Amino acid sequence: MPNRGYFIVFEGVDGSGKSTQIELLSEKLRKAGVDHIIEREPSSGAIGRLIRQYAEAGERYMAAETEALLFNADRFEHARRIETYLNEGITIICDRFFHSTLAYQGGSGVDLSWLKSLQRFTLKPDLVILLDIDPDASLIRVSGRSLTVFENNIYLRKVRKLYLQFAEAGEMIRVDTNRTVDEVESDVRRLVSDLMKVDL
Repeated sequence: MPNRGYFIVFEGVDGSGKSTQIELLSEKLRKAGVDHIIEREPSSGAIGRLIRQYAEAGERYMAAETEALLFNADRFEHARRIETYLNEGITIICDRFFHSTLAYQGGSGVDLSWLKSLQRFTLKPDLVILLDIDPDASLIRVSGRSLTVFENNIYLRKVRKLYLQFAEAGEMIRVDTNRTVDEVESDVRRLVSDLMKVDL
């Protein structure tokens, strides 16, 4: 029976550098011989594809509570797949998990205690890294592509405020991304190395 894999999640608003840091970490893990898979939410499953279509439609026509329920339905199915991989000794690097629902739908005014109750039985990551950036800077970074319904400055400031509260509560570790990619990567590599007890 292989040792259980590690479950590592990256959180942050779009433009915070999640994709870049996940790819850099993946390369380090590959060189270290760590078997791993990159996942993301919304997932590639049927519910996840529906959410992506909605997010990219340009109009936020669902109630935030409905959004939260869709994200959690997608996560229920996704977490089952992740659990299978972890039990096979495969490490999972995930772009977003349940804190995204807490931050984004919480930022829309949905009751946090209700949102947290929906996560009661979901997987708990071994490490959650918050790539923190000011929304002004994040929106500049993503200005070259079509924005989703979740990307506007006022809203993202509410989202970021919640993320920072979660970091202050010890639920995730904040990494400042208002620095060079190499500086951020160094912090991420140190956090993952400490968790996995491997030299990356």
